Amino acid sequence: MDDVSPPPGLGFDAGGPTLQEIGEAELLRRLTAVARRHGDDRRLVVASGDDAAVWRPPGGAGIVLSQDAIVEGEDFLRGWIDPEAVGRRALAVALSDLAAMGARPALCLVTLCAPGTSRVDDLLAIQEGICAAASEAGCRLAGGDVSAIAGPLVIDVVVVGTVDPGRALRRDRGRAGDLLVVTGCLGGAAAGLRLLLDGRRVRVPVPEGRHRGEGHGHPARGHAHPPAEGDAAAEAEERWLGRQLRPRARLGEGQALVRLGVACAGDLSDGLIVDVGRITEASGCAAEIWLESVPAEPGIRALLGEAWVDAALGGGEDFELVAAVAAERLDGLLARWPAGLEPLHVVGRLTPGSGLHLFDRRDGKEVPLPPVTSRHFRQQ
Repeated sequence: MDDVSPPPGLGFDAGGPTLQEIGEAELLRRLTAVARRHGDDRRLVVASGDDAAVWRPPGGAGIVLSQDAIVEGEDFLRGWIDPEAVGRRALAVALSDLAAMGARPALCLVTLCAPGTSRVDDLLAIQEGICAAASEAGCRLAGGDVSAIAGPLVIDVVVVGTVDPGRALRRDRGRAGDLLVVTGCLGGAAAGLRLLLDGRRVRVPVPEGRHRGEGHGHPARGHAHPPAEGDAAAEAEERWLGRQLRPRARLGEGQALVRLGVACAGDLSDGLIVDVGRITEASGCAAEIWLESVPAEPGIRALLGEAWVDAALGGGEDFELVAAVAAERLDGLLARWPAGLEPLHVVGRLTPGSGLHLFDRRDGKEVPLPPVTSRHFRQQ
């Protein structure tokens, strides 16, 4: 988002006192009140409001921990998204790491860093979004912190989940010969970002749609989608904006992979190229991706032309999952894949050696890898 001038705020700075006017103690009291309105959890023995939370995990469960932050100006602009949606997005980004491990969410901790001139109503709306998304995911906001900051707004989220002993999905469990499968469609978030950078304004950010792609539980076949027109075009744009602004962590999909015996997976926060590369590095093997089989978000070919490959493979922020599955187990996995979850698509395989290679199709010719645009500090 370099060199992008912030547009007017979408729901930010609408009124109310500033943080300087109410002070830290009153802000914490109001944030705690929001958290308490969103229900109780008997596992949380001491909840938000004390020096620390006390949590009683299920007996024998593995504890899964992760942390993520979103930063104003890097991850969102005020003219793109309202405060409540910012909170939902911050939690979804963090929960995606739990999804990639096949974990069940349990609780979260949130630190809000904001300038003293920020409006308290903005932070309370962010807290409402976090708490609402947490309730939907089955976890509880257990506490956190606030801090003054000279720079932009920062929302830092710690998530805690549980997984049965020895059952966590891991990047280092892939083996040469495994097939690579992804959930859902790719490139929608990058297409949504393109629309935002081109000046597409969002009146009411919409939740991401659950498009089913090209069939449940079957390898995708890449083909050109005809350009959408009229209402169909508007619907497609809203779906892409939703993928960027209101992502959903694939928690159900990750837990299903665990139940069905998969051992190796990761989330696609930084794009297929980067995240498959992490699996190959951790598993000590190479990989090939088959471009024809990549399940691109419908319509992005018409929007982006040949650059759809950059969006689907290197754009990131789709927050789908990628898993490595033994070839002999694939048919059983597809047959038992639960209805209602994002479909699975075979996109490549792990191979002996090192590195990642892109082919136009399975057993086809090798083609250049597209650039990666999803990484901080522009490093691949």
